[in-house]
Amino acid sequence: MVRFNRCLCSTVRLALVGLITLALVLGSGAIAHGQLPSLPTASGNSAFSAPNGVSRHGEYETASIRSPLDRKVLFEVTSPTIFNRNSVPEGLLPVEVRAQEVNERMWRAFYRTYTSQQTPTVTVATLSNQPIIQISDDQSSRPIRLVTVTEPDADFNSKTLDELAQEWQTILQDEVTRFRQLGTPEVIIQRIGQALQILLGLLLASAAIWFLRRRLTRRQQTLESLYQQQLAAITATPSLETLGAEAAPPEPTAPPEIMAGEDTEARAMANVRSQFLATVQHPFSVQRQLDINKFLKWALFWIFILMWYVGIARIVATVPLLMRWSLYVWATPLAFIALWFGISLAIRLSSSLIDRLTLSWKTSPYLPLGESQRIALRTTTIANALKGLTTSVLVIVGIIWTLSLFNIPTGSILAGGAVIGLAVSFGSQSLVKDLVNGCLILIEDQFAVGDVVQIGEKSGLVENLNLRVTQLRNSEGQLITIPNSNITDVSNLTRLWSRVDFSVVVAYENDPKQVLSILQQVCEQLYGEPEWRDRLPERPTVLGIDDLSHTGMLVRVWLKTAPMQQWIVGREFRLRVRQAFEANNIQIGKPQTISYNTGLDDATLHD
Repeated sequence: MVRFNRCLCSTVRLALVGLITLALVLGSGAIAHGQLPSLPTASGNSAFSAPNGVSRHGEYETASIRSPLDRKVLFEVTSPTIFNRNSVPEGLLPVEVRAQEVNERMWRAFYRTYTSQQTPTVTVATLSNQPIIQISDDQSSRPIRLVTVTEPDADFNSKTLDELAQEWQTILQDEVTRFRQLGTPEVIIQRIGQALQILLGLLLASAAIWFLRRRLTRRQQTLESLYQQQLAAITATPSLETLGAEAAPPEPTAPPEIMAGEDTEARAMANVRSQFLATVQHPFSVQRQLDINKFLKWALFWIFILMWYVGIARIVATVPLLMRWSLYVWATPLAFIALWFGISLAIRLSSSLIDRLTLSWKTSPYLPLGESQRIALRTTTIANALKGLTTSVLVIVGIIWTLSLFNIPTGSILAGGAVIGLAVSFGSQSLVKDLVNGCLILIEDQFAVGDVVQIGEKSGLVENLNLRVTQLRNSEGQLITIPNSNITDVSNLTRLWSRVDFSVVVAYENDPKQVLSILQQVCEQLYGEPEWRDRLPERPTVLGIDDLSHTGMLVRVWLKTAPMQQWIVGREFRLRVRQAFEANNIQIGKPQTISYNTGLDDATLHD
């Protein structure tokens, strides 16, 4: 019962949307019925160009006389051309004013025909040696003059005045007969019944579309949940170095066996890389299913719009009292729907193209696996930013075209918008710089959330990153907020891999070769333990003696670690070096003491 009520409510909601669409369509084509004709100003047109609805043919201009019933063209009236609307010659009536007068009289004839008992008669009479067409009915003793046939009318149509008058009289008589037939109660009831059938069909089709969209929405929720799970799996995937270290066995000391171990490790890393790329590509297969699902929902939405539009147009063309708006239904509203359908389609195509580009970037076989992993984690953010940008541009273009479609001047709006934008840009330069630099940081992958970076004199873990600010958490727990426009030099301490730069000063009394041998043993022991092997993608390197000074010999060791592991590895390595030096009696360097004898027995200067 609850499901039925939800279905009923959704169907009613769709019906209300259809009725609102009907009201908008009808409201967009409202016709003004002025009793006193006046010269139109034709906004947006030059005084030397023909107004809207007027066709210029050399020395003559023509305008259409339309049926009050369905706005179809009956015939055209003609007047001499007026090249400057701001200076109309005396005694000359512009053709648009004449057409407006005739159309107003047609409306009076329409109402007289609808209320009369018998079909009115259209006749031709003569007034001031000119044929006039008039209509007579059973409710008035005086006929209504509809139109006067003039010499320009006859000249333009290449007929005599009487021939043209007879032709127009036949057209108007047929139109009056059609008025009468469509105005009978039987026809009106029949047409309203047909309109109700069309409306019922629209409601049933809307319910079917609602049901399909509901199924697609449920499937979309399932796919999105699966997609998020797979993205989380990619995030949890260890890096190349870690996986390679875990997959590779400890290397023996014999050279042939070392080479065999390295070959095995290379094959293991290749397998790991292929598994990661397959893991990355799998969410995109889900993404394709999501795209197909969203496309079907989008298609159903536009089918719903088109269905209601055609249905409304059919209802308007069927009901006699609504037929007057049928021409407007197929004019501006159709162009409006076609425009936004094109904009919507362009948005979907651009989004699909962006997804394909990010997929090819994410699964590139020429990038290191660690880099591919970082790219896989940020392509979604970059793709969403690009989609938002293209959507904004296309929507702005659609709004401008829509304003032009409704004859709203866009030049002044664009000029005003440019002035406002210029003022805002001057007032928010730092904000614009923040956004631009934030985009560059994101696109260039200078750092990401979870990295440890040093920005100027500030350092810490990147806790939050957006287009405006970067927030760091330092070792004291302080949250440091840095505007992106202030970020110039960045040191990323955890990008793909890290390093422990270990150096120690030993005394000159120690055997250098023994010191280096002890350090090498500590490195091999640490690298050979499984607990630390996953943190060390490569064997530590004992570089040797880097400096000789008055304090002793500076010995340096490099330990390449997985990201974020340099501190724990460094602490463990320093502890083991301290224990090894103590076990082998290795002395730490210290400043030398030099004594100078001055001839005094008890005086000694110490430097």
